Amino acid sequence: MIQGSKFPSADVWMPNWLFDVVCVSAAVADSIEDRFAVDLGEVHKPRTGPTGVKQIRPVLTTQPWHRAEELAAAVLSQHRQHSGTQTGSACQRCDRWKWLPVGENAVPIVASALPSTTSDVVASPECFGDGLMSFRHVLFRRALGEALVGASPRNWDLVEVTVT
Repeated sequence: MIQGSKFPSADVWMPNWLFDVVCVSAAVADSIEDRFAVDLGEVHKPRTGPTGVKQIRPVLTTQPWHRAEELAAAVLSQHRQHSGTQTGSACQRCDRWKWLPVGENAVPIVASALPSTTSDVVASPECFGDGLMSFRHVLFRRALGEALVGASPRNWDLVEVTVT
């Protein structure tokens, strides 16, 4: 469940600083629920409850999407000026490694890491960012991605990724 007090007027959006959370209006939810293999969760407002808005919940994959050395090289290329040779940090509570952020298309994805799932949206096991502003990379099958872009073209673009 995601809580929010003010929702954007767009039909498809990401809540502020939650880069692996995608919310859709009730109309878009109805449209994609019938056409795609997606898990949709109810979005609630803190005081008034359900809104009709839905959160698209991706299937979390278990095999690393990226080769560590390629991911480290991409992180260093993007962040060296400010972070030196640091590529991320381990969470002090759970010891999970969180890479400094890079885009979904910055590093090739290992094909064998993508499961043969029926879901049209999957999330990487790798975490990026820091603390509460951490996130996973999320991939949508093309048809679902196109439907989401079509519902909110001013806010979304398709980004091609390389799968090797």
